[in-house]
Amino acid sequence: MATLMMTLIDVTKSHAYQVQRVLAETPVHFIKVYTLGNSRVVYKKKEAFSEVVISNKLRDITEKELAFVIKKLFDNNSDSLDITNQGSVIDITQAN
Repeated sequence: MATLMMTLIDVTKSHAYQVQRVLAETPVHFIKVYTLGNSRVVYKKKEAFSEVVISNKLRDITEKELAFVIKKLFDNNSDSLDITNQGSVIDITQAN
C-alpha cells in the first residue's frame, strides 16, 4: 500500500484581491491561503488570536488532514486550541 504525502501549498498570491480586502477591512494583520489536496486552508492572525479554517466543498475533512494542519501551523501544540468541527468545515482558534 502506498503512503500518501500531504503538503500545504501556499496559494495566497492567487487570492491577492480577497486577501488585500480582508486586510484593509478587518483587524486581521496576517493571512495565508493554502491548498491541501481538494481542501482549502485559510490561516489568519489577529492581535488577540490566530484562526485556521479548513474547508472542502466535496467531502468532510479527515482526522489525518486536521492533525496535519495542527502539526504544520500550530507546531503540533493542540492543548490550547479550540476546534469546531462541522464536517466539511473545521474552525481552529488559538489565543495569542
